[in-house]
Amino acid sequence: MNGTGQNRYETTDLYLGCFLKARGLRLLDAKRDGRRITFVFEDRPERGDLIRDFYNDGTVRVNDFKNALQDLKAIVYNV
Repeated sequence: MNGTGQNRYETTDLYLGCFLKARGLRLLDAKRDGRRITFVFEDRPERGDLIRDFYNDGTVRVNDFKNALQDLKAIVYNV
């Protein structure tokens, strides 16, 4: 996990990124640094709760997670 910026949240964790996207955080950007991709999301007050949900087996609809995973993996290969 990386940190935050002004109304932005960044992470290099693909699965956390998928979870956040599936739970409604808007993806703003993806940046490559060598082999690492940083996903940049629009930050919201409930982001901390969402991250706790992710690490505590929070729920997300399977299709939403699958679609988010496909989207972020496509970005990984195209950035």
